[in-house]
Amino acid sequence: MRRILVPTDFSEEARNAYEVALAIAKRTGAAIKLLHVVQPVSYTPNFSATGDTMVGNGNMEQVFMMQLLEATKGRMQSLLDTFPHEGVDVVQEVDVDRPINKIKQTIQDDEVDLVVMGSKGSSGLDEFLIGSNTEKVVRSADCPVLTVKHRYPNFEVGEIVLASDFKREVRHAMDRFKAFQQLFGARMHLVYINTPGAFESSGNLRQKLEDTAQKYGLKNYTINVYNDVMEEDGILHFAEDIQADLIMMATHGRTGLAHLLSGSIAEDLVNHTHIPVLTFHLK
Repeated sequence: MRRILVPTDFSEEARNAYEVALAIAKRTGAAIKLLHVVQPVSYTPNFSATGDTMVGNGNMEQVFMMQLLEATKGRMQSLLDTFPHEGVDVVQEVDVDRPINKIKQTIQDDEVDLVVMGSKGSSGLDEFLIGSNTEKVVRSADCPVLTVKHRYPNFEVGEIVLASDFKREVRHAMDRFKAFQQLFGARMHLVYINTPGAFESSGNLRQKLEDTAQKYGLKNYTINVYNDVMEEDGILHFAEDIQADLIMMATHGRTGLAHLLSGSIAEDLVNHTHIPVLTFHLK
């Protein structure tokens, strides 16, 4: 892991994500890019009573954006000063663009290995790091995305839930997930959520999970079949039962299929659980 991207809107959740990113960077030696994206403003000039454009208003949008960018740079520096980052290379960038476009472009241009992103969950507030933007990154990023809600001053991972239907090719995701497990020396709990609509015998499912573990050379793991009404509920309940520190999932994006690897399940988890979620989008 060499490069970590942390998009920020300076909210509490984004600050929590940056603190977690620092903890990971100190373990791995990775560099961090702290990114804030200013949404372009739509400028409508003011008019005088006669219908003529008022003198000087043509520059108002430019002046406003310059002032906003300067204020944003000050907030960036304040964030850097709040969390000591000795031994971690942290760079900052402020740009004007649509947030999702800039994040995706940065991931590609900087060859980002991990995005750490704050999430407020499905609160319905129209802010940068809630709902739609976080879900879009989870759904489309070319690298793993770690979403964080709460503060973890000393981010440690001891118990990891890996939820999947274990039916699709997840080799690329498994490589990333194993690396994350090894980074923290954590125990991985492979879990299949057995639902009434797609019920299978526990014996067959346990064998399927064991075959997966052997195929990918997993170590320090457990095999689990958990019964619940819906996949998302089952993952949340199982994670709470074992007091998990992290949930990991591979996602294919919004395919419309009722499987654990569908984007909707991963995005719903990001919104609804207080536990950090690491997702990896399979192309």
